[in-house]
Amino acid sequence: MSSGPSEKPERGDPSAPVEASTLVRFSPTRPPTTAGGASTTAATRSQRSETSGRRMQIPICHLDVFADRVFRGVPAVVCPLDGWLPDDILADIAGEHAKAETVFLVGTAGVYEVRWFSRAAEVPLSAPGALAAAHTVFHYLEPQLRRVQLLTPSGMIMGQRDTSSVLVDLPLRPPVKMLGRVDLTAALGGITPETVMMLDSSCYVAVLADEAAVEAVRIDRAAMDTLGRPVVVLTSPGDQSDFTARVVAAKWGPEALAVRSSALCTLLPYWRQRLDRDDLTVRVVGQRGGSAWCSSGRDRAVVAALVQRYMEGIIYL
Repeated sequence: MSSGPSEKPERGDPSAPVEASTLVRFSPTRPPTTAGGASTTAATRSQRSETSGRRMQIPICHLDVFADRVFRGVPAVVCPLDGWLPDDILADIAGEHAKAETVFLVGTAGVYEVRWFSRAAEVPLSAPGALAAAHTVFHYLEPQLRRVQLLTPSGMIMGQRDTSSVLVDLPLRPPVKMLGRVDLTAALGGITPETVMMLDSSCYVAVLADEAAVEAVRIDRAAMDTLGRPVVVLTSPGDQSDFTARVVAAKWGPEALAVRSSALCTLLPYWRQRLDRDDLTVRVVGQRGGSAWCSSGRDRAVVAALVQRYMEGIIYL
């Protein structure tokens, strides 16, 4: 996978590449199941504490993705496992952290199975989650690697390490034109989009005039609730990037969180066609901000971003 052209967006003065961490990989034991296959995790936890007093230990790393420094970009928690735990425990861990992304990965020798969870549910595709998974392999698990294969619910994603950034190649989910007219003005607080598209039944994609308009949107929740798709991906030409990205929703339920995780994969095909070029830069609009460099093809795109290490720790179950 190519690391792309030498000219990339302005990144400030990022620190030197993060050295390999001494974070320990523990070996969690899969909880027993009943005869019908159902998890008995509650009983297992109780038995663990009452008899042996031993508790399962899982390493975690808190990262900031799309970020040139901590407290910026998209926060993600990554948990390397030696074997898959039951889905209810994975969901509980994600809910406990309540971050934008919780990433679980199992594997070795450059091949890892990856699953992503929002605080509400599992998501099928996550751009920041893929970058966080690749970063964890390169800086924690197998620092000698330059490439990694991530086996995800959306297929295989290749990851690659650059001097100071991480690259992943992602499948694209292009929006389609609306057959009828949809008025989003009230839902977007009085701001009228230039173009409205849709992505299947999950969301609208609204193209606004400029970056200031994307920043100025203050949604009307009552009006959003009346929409057939109460999630809107906002975008516009950028002031210092090729385009902007922001996701707004009436409620941050599982569907809205899944849209937010994969929004970049929806916007890239539109801007590639509109600007008639493959190499693009994006600014994430929001309180934490963020940016990425992208090289988009017809069906897939290489996304490069800085990832910052914020915290390491251990989960006790």
